Amino acid sequence: MKTRFLFFPLMLLMLLCTSTLFAQSNKRVSGLVVDTSKTAINDANVMLITGKDTLRTTTDSEGYFSFSKIKSEEFSLKITTVGYQEFVQQYSFGQKKHLEIASIELKFAKNMLKRIEVKAKPNPIRIMQDTIEYNAAAYQVLEGDNVADLMKQFPGLEIDKEYNVKTMGKEMVKLRVNGKDFFTSNVKDFISKLPAAIVAKIQVIDDFGDEANFTGIKIGEPTKMLNIVTKPGMDNGKFGSASINAGTNDQIGSNANLNLWKGTKQSGGNLNYNTANNGAGTSQNARIGLSHSDRIGENTSYGINYNYGRSDAAYTNEQAIETLNPLGTFYNKTASNGENQNNNHNLNSNFNYNNKSIYLNGSVNASYRDASNASLSLNNQSGVIRQDLKNINQSSNQTPNLNVNVNLSKNLKNKKNGLSANFGFSTSTTNSDQNISTNTLYYDKVTQVLEKDSLLTRNLITENKNQNFNLGVSFSLGLKKPKDSLARQSLNFNYNISVGKSKSSVSTFVVDNLSHQPNYVDSLSTNYTSVFINQTLGVNYNYTNKKMRYNFGFNARPSLLTSDYINLNQKIKNNNLNYSPNINLSRTIATGKTISINYSGSNNSPSAYQLQPIRNTQNLQNIVIGNPNLKPSFSHNISSNYNYVNTKKGISAQTGLSFSTTQNEIVNNVLLIADTLNSLKQETRFENTNGNYNIRGNYMINIPLKKNKYSISYSGNLGLSNRAVFINNNKRFNKGINFTQQLRASMRSKMITTSANVNYTFSSNNNALNQGSIADVLGQINGATFYKTQNYSASVNNSWRIKKFTIDANVNYNLTTSNGDANNRFKDIQTFDLALSMNATIRKTYQFSVNASKRFNTGYTLANTNPFLINASLNKTFLKDRSLSLNINANDLLNQGNNLARYVSGNSIIDSRTNQATRVFTFGLSYNISKFGGKNIRVDAD
Repeated sequence: MKTRFLFFPLMLLMLLCTSTLFAQSNKRVSGLVVDTSKTAINDANVMLITGKDTLRTTTDSEGYFSFSKIKSEEFSLKITTVGYQEFVQQYSFGQKKHLEIASIELKFAKNMLKRIEVKAKPNPIRIMQDTIEYNAAAYQVLEGDNVADLMKQFPGLEIDKEYNVKTMGKEMVKLRVNGKDFFTSNVKDFISKLPAAIVAKIQVIDDFGDEANFTGIKIGEPTKMLNIVTKPGMDNGKFGSASINAGTNDQIGSNANLNLWKGTKQSGGNLNYNTANNGAGTSQNARIGLSHSDRIGENTSYGINYNYGRSDAAYTNEQAIETLNPLGTFYNKTASNGENQNNNHNLNSNFNYNNKSIYLNGSVNASYRDASNASLSLNNQSGVIRQDLKNINQSSNQTPNLNVNVNLSKNLKNKKNGLSANFGFSTSTTNSDQNISTNTLYYDKVTQVLEKDSLLTRNLITENKNQNFNLGVSFSLGLKKPKDSLARQSLNFNYNISVGKSKSSVSTFVVDNLSHQPNYVDSLSTNYTSVFINQTLGVNYNYTNKKMRYNFGFNARPSLLTSDYINLNQKIKNNNLNYSPNINLSRTIATGKTISINYSGSNNSPSAYQLQPIRNTQNLQNIVIGNPNLKPSFSHNISSNYNYVNTKKGISAQTGLSFSTTQNEIVNNVLLIADTLNSLKQETRFENTNGNYNIRGNYMINIPLKKNKYSISYSGNLGLSNRAVFINNNKRFNKGINFTQQLRASMRSKMITTSANVNYTFSSNNNALNQGSIADVLGQINGATFYKTQNYSASVNNSWRIKKFTIDANVNYNLTTSNGDANNRFKDIQTFDLALSMNATIRKTYQFSVNASKRFNTGYTLANTNPFLINASLNKTFLKDRSLSLNINANDLLNQGNNLARYVSGNSIIDSRTNQATRVFTFGLSYNISKFGGKNIRVDAD
């Protein structure tokens, strides 16, 4: 018994000791490895060293790593991967059993001791939360290619001739290099200048802003940002060019730009001038720009840039407008010509401070615009009303602007908690002086005989002042860690207030035709002040782990709009309360599969132009009168995206779906009213309405073959819209359908690039009357009917690139049909396009390209040809480094360009054409500087 009595305490003591020892040896470490742009680094080698023991692992596809069963209190981490500097740091558990390292940032390697040859097949695309990453090593990079040439191979990206970039229908609005701001951060300015040979990766990022990156709380609709990751040692250099050119359209021009880049220290300047005959007269453009940015100490950076631009251009334009109305159809044909002059000054500055505990960002932007315009227009209106107008318009205006923004975020003593605040102020003033002379010819509705010749001359002096102040505060309360040791959760409370004040003064003087003396007209003048206050009070729950990030919450948005019309002795107040949920979700379903969903809502106050209850008679055929009783509108926007990539085969797919609708949306109300000559004239007012929405879906799949030498992609989109239009105070809807398909194939080798595209587009617009409102009116008007328009289009593009030649082929077909009677319908539109292009590199120093396209047009109201366009260019490089080049370009050899376009607005269809000199031969000589990492890397001239 005594022995048994001693046995149980001994066993209990042994169990307690074993448990204590086990607890001491069961410590864990986890963390996240990222680069300087906060993008996860996968397959990085991670070593945990404790005395003589070493544990090894690699980061997963999301950049995470973890170790368990660690016995030592102290240890060191060593992280290495190709292209980045080695990371070594000592850590201690302290009183913790699990040590979570939020993020370990690896810096890019500046020098490589030896070249490392990677024989394994690189994965072309990597998909992560908020980021799609393209590996440049998986694509064909030819000598002389710029970053834009590389990006044109990436599935899901669209780059036009002006280097504007879109992805899944969204504009790329910001550029960074290695995660840092790059000069002006303008995408189009630099993807044509930087050589593709310095690029290791290119990332397309859903950017929620720097403050969100600091706090980890990402709310709202992100913008698209482009981040270029350079190869080791290529984050410094100098690049630029100097050129002169001349052309057969009296063109003479020159351009010079130079950029000096050494990491965060960046200085740039550009100067250009060009004059030419654009088909309407002389067009002159001049521009100068300077920028500089650098770092102060370890945690502070700043940037400043200044731009001045001057343009002086003659123009000609012709339009044909068909407007459907219950009374019939209005036909307007307008021919105008004139000259615009613009002077623009822009000064932008910013600073950033980030010590991992405090994030401070500020910016000051100032601009000044001085513009003038002189124009003459002739308008012939027929159909329901016949009138002829001759307008002479002269105007000048000056617009200074100032914007100041400051953002502050701080981690509190309890590192789970954070406080953020933002402040903004903006002010702008517009002073304008406008002289309008309108000669109107009125005709009898039956005999079409001229009844009256009227001349009205007005002088409008306008002064608008706008001021806006906004303040926001956000507090993040960290919650208890969930079971997932790598996860974090928090509650976020935020309050924002925006206060705006607008003052508008319009003085209208009508000149007497006999005495030529100006007389002030009360009814056409106004003097008013409006104040709006928009507030947002919200609470959000946020959760983040290695596979998922989501937040959801609720927002209340009260708004107040007060307008004081001094000359009318009238005050109007509008109060409104909107509320909406807030949803953001991003989840990695599996390796290479991500999905995201975002919802946001916002208030929008009506403009001064829409509010002021005076008659705007700048266009006597369409007098505009504001509505002081307008309410602010509220927009709901929801979007979702799904991304997929097969890392072994490189097959990728991207899909997106978006929906938007607006409560109390402000739309036009078009009225026909009788005048003193028993004729009719159009009057536009503004109304709040509901029922408008837009739905858009898009998709893309890309299949690479033989290490991306060949690729096939299929993409398309579907859009549905419902737009309200008021005609004579009666509501009707314009329902639209747009459907587009594209099939693309490409081939790229050392000296030849080819691509082929097949496109199909369907577009339908069906204008339907609101039930019970205007139908009764239509029944009383002879010949009036509902109308329906449908548009179909298809295109085929093909391109081949072999050793020395590039060939592109495009075929497009468009058809627009409508129903309704012969006197009240839109005309059918049909277009058919066939295009072919070829590029060739001959003996390394010669580059030749040619492209041709044929279009067949039917159904336009404006007279048009079926243009056959042929363009060609020849480039010859000189010197050992081929930095000097001679360019010869021929545009529109057959001189058949017509610049014809059509668009639908409300119940009107508009055909327009801007005349330009399309057949032009130009000659240019340019010298390029392109030196990175101490090496000359050639970039072909644009």
